Amino acid sequence: MFELKNITETIVQEALQDYLRHAKLPCTCARCRVDILALALNRLPPRYAVSQKGEILTEWESRALPSQTRIISELVRASETVANSPSHPLDSPVN
Repeated sequence: MFELKNITETIVQEALQDYLRHAKLPCTCARCRVDILALALNRLPPRYAVSQKGEILTEWESRALPSQTRIISELVRASETVANSPSHPLDSPVN
């Protein structure tokens, strides 16, 4: 059986973890992180792979500077959106 992987999702999840270590956001609870991830992924093109070779090539291409710049840009945009309109009151984060 073959496994279909969205390489963009994997790379954006890693980039989000790095970004959140440095960003000063009002909330980084699990719900806000998933909201940021969903918003960013909806604005980025998916990159699918089925084989290990395809996964390696696609991941390598996705880690190129233009792709990384776009990923960070979309994460910043998404985090600003979530910070300005969180899915929960800021005094009760959802973990």
